[in-house]
Amino acid sequence: MARNIFDYVFFTEIMQGLGVTLKHMFKKPVTYKYPFEATPIFERFRGVHYMKTDEQGKPKCVGCYLCERVCPSECIHIETDAGPNGERLIRKYEIELDRCIYCGFCEEACPVDAIHMGRSYDVVRPTRDGYRVNIKFLVKKYKEYIEEGKGE
Repeated sequence: MARNIFDYVFFTEIMQGLGVTLKHMFKKPVTYKYPFEATPIFERFRGVHYMKTDEQGKPKCVGCYLCERVCPSECIHIETDAGPNGERLIRKYEIELDRCIYCGFCEEACPVDAIHMGRSYDVVRPTRDGYRVNIKFLVKKYKEYIEEGKGE
């Protein structure tokens, strides 16, 4: 691409670059000091899961395995047993947060509106075992959301 003599003499590209720099120099910075300053969370953000409970404080999950089946990363593991009255008892409900892609399919598939995607994102753990959360953790997260007024 041929340049004309005007560009060589007046350094027009350099001047354009300096113009962009000057334009951004007087704008308010958008950097957050993360651990000390809260970052804004967008409305449709999907964070760490939580599980709703009924009036007695029991998890609403009925152990239908739908969330486990629709999960594309296969990070949800459920085991159930038969109760004395023929109902399903949840023996194990685990989510591997390090494998989860936070797609929200589990939330959409749940027929009893038990599992939800929360809004917390700071889940850094020192070991990989810390990323495997069980139903007690999910219920505790729900209680935190209720106390903070963020839950439904």
